[in-house]
Amino acid sequence: AAVDAHEWVSLLDDGIGTAVGSGGATLSPAQAQQVALARLVLLDPHTLVLDEATSLLDPRAARHLERSLSAVLEGRTVVAIAHRLHTAHDADRVAVVDGGRIVEIGPHAELVAAGGDYAALWHSWQRE
Repeated sequence: AAVDAHEWVSLLDDGIGTAVGSGGATLSPAQAQQVALARLVLLDPHTLVLDEATSLLDPRAARHLERSLSAVLEGRTVVAIAHRLHTAHDADRVAVVDGGRIVEIGPHAELVAAGGDYAALWHSWQRE
C-alpha cells in the first residue's frame, strides 16, 4: 500500500508471488521503481538517500506515492535528490545546488520568500 503497487500486482498471474525479471514477468520501469521502493520500506532503514525515487512515474502518480511514503518514512532521515519541485516543497529543508555548490538552503516557505533561485523556479513552475 505504501508504494501504490497493489492494483497492478494483484493483476499478475501469481499476485505478489509472481517471479519477475529474467525468466519471469516483465515489469515496466515505473513498476520496477515501485518494487524497489517497497523493498526499501521493508528494510526499514533509519537513514535513506532517494535519488530521483519517483522519476519514472507520471507526476500525478509520483505525487500520490510520495504522500503515501511520507507516512511510512516518518521519523527517518531522508535525503531526497529531486528535480521535481513538488518533491522539494514537502521537505523540511531544501538545498538548491548550482554549479556543484549549495547556493540556498532552508524550508520551502523561507526560500520562496527570499526571492532567490528557488523562488524563481517555484514561481515559473506554478505558472505552467
